Amino acid sequence: MPDSLRDLKELFERNGTFVILSHIRPDGDAFGSSIGLALILKAMGKEVCVFNEDGLHDSYAYLARSIPVEKTPLGPPPGRLNVIAVDCSTRERLGENFQRWGISVDGNIDHHPDNPGYATINLIDPQALATAEILARVSRELGLPLPAEAAAALYVGILTDTNSFCFRPLRPETLELAAELIRAGADPEMLSWRTFRNFSLNRFALLREILNRTRFAADNRIAFYRLTADLYAKTGTTSVEVETFLNYLQLVETVQVAFMVEEVGPRLTRISLRSIPSIDVRPVAAQFGGGGHRCAAGA
Repeated sequence: MPDSLRDLKELFERNGTFVILSHIRPDGDAFGSSIGLALILKAMGKEVCVFNEDGLHDSYAYLARSIPVEKTPLGPPPGRLNVIAVDCSTRERLGENFQRWGISVDGNIDHHPDNPGYATINLIDPQALATAEILARVSRELGLPLPAEAAAALYVGILTDTNSFCFRPLRPETLELAAELIRAGADPEMLSWRTFRNFSLNRFALLREILNRTRFAADNRIAFYRLTADLYAKTGTTSVEVETFLNYLQLVETVQVAFMVEEVGPRLTRISLRSIPSIDVRPVAAQFGGGGHRCAAGA
């Protein structure tokens, strides 16, 4: 057994409250990984809290029926804590509220290649297409309990980070782990439906506005749009609801790179980039202090 797995096993067996955190502006893998791990630990008889700086997105509320996902409080819960970060490339991306706690991270489980290993115990696998994939493998190799709800959450993490198993390189191991999650109780048809066919009318209106604002450049090889705060007010939505919208720009056969520029505050801008497998967008994100994956990065 690798040292990192042995250390994680020891961590999972500790007493005290487990605090599970994921990155700001969470996506399906952040929610799936944190909820999945929390439900596994709960099945082991552990006390668990799941926090995220931005709280729980309505689109993923169906995964959290048995365990709440709350906004990260300004101070830590009382008692002995075991803090585990999932799907978060840097400590800073756990959010400002957690930084106020002034405590260390015990476990760091992630698949981002630029993760520096900021915890006491680090399990980082850049070959995995989702952090949920790593957790599914950890559950199997350590013989941890895997309730059906945990399997469903981990399946959604893999489903979303692979864009419905479309992103390359899609490894046989990924599909094998997904199959194991289905055997454990994940319902692929229901989970796909709940994850990708869940737009409110307001969110659909936001998508319509974004598509109307989309522009093309470089002989239609680049597609992009700009988001402003007034657009959210106009459609009655929030910034968390633009997750996955860049995927629609990539439906155009000529598009090789898609990106968005979002105004998130005075003198503060966020960018998100997607690309075809032959183009690495990480260097662009790095110029703005960001990072991510070869075909999906941001700052």
